[in-house]
Amino acid sequence: MTFFQKSVLGALLAGLLPAYSAMAQSVAEKQAQQPIPSGSNFLGLGIGAFPKTSGSSDLRVMVLPVVQYSWGSVAYVSGLKAGVWGFTSEDKSLRIGLYAEPRFGYDASDNVRTAGMADREFGLDAGPNLRWTTPAGVVNLEYGFDVTGRSNGQAAQVQFIRPLITGQGFRLNGLASASWQNAAMNNYYWGMRASETTDGLARNVGAGVGFSAGLTGLYTVGATGALFFGVSVNRLSDAQANSPIAERSYTPLMYLGYGWRM
Repeated sequence: MTFFQKSVLGALLAGLLPAYSAMAQSVAEKQAQQPIPSGSNFLGLGIGAFPKTSGSSDLRVMVLPVVQYSWGSVAYVSGLKAGVWGFTSEDKSLRIGLYAEPRFGYDASDNVRTAGMADREFGLDAGPNLRWTTPAGVVNLEYGFDVTGRSNGQAAQVQFIRPLITGQGFRLNGLASASWQNAAMNNYYWGMRASETTDGLARNVGAGVGFSAGLTGLYTVGATGALFFGVSVNRLSDAQANSPIAERSYTPLMYLGYGWRM
């Protein structure tokens, strides 16, 4: 990812984290920096539920593999996201690189408000990201571009993850984020084209910022097994909530599964 001078950031981190211990680094780096707070590489299978179409009341349920694997300070797969690191500070509290993450589309026939519209296709966002470990938790920043050309849009996110419980048997993270999508991306996933409306007028959706808060957890079973779960509530941006296809301004995301720590 595209980022700033090592000397400036190093000096800043040195001033803010003078007593940052190896144990705190382990909590933040190995637990809070993972969607599933396993503290190690992890492989599993989970069931997830999220809106069928953008802002719909009905949920889509999917079974998905879960992979969390890190190749040191070089590359990683974390949930549905993958990336490479181009810079890692000496104490590993700051990492800068590039990421790629899928963006799910939807079948228009899944909702009465989108019936008759064209399906919105699966896309892929990619761009620079930054991960900064602080004594309070982990800050993730990313700026993505639709590299598949579905919407030709852009999106940005700032996320904060804080370990709440760091025990060996049960671990829990709290997270909060703000996500921005530009008009091109919102129009593709939330808008209606002129050919999709009864009056022949497009329903455009502008840029906006949405918010999310949730919990992710892991409960160990035996020597290597673990149950994992996550739940979050997403507040749509005003632009998305006022979309003609949105049925609610708050949308849920839930998942539950079983896996193995490696």
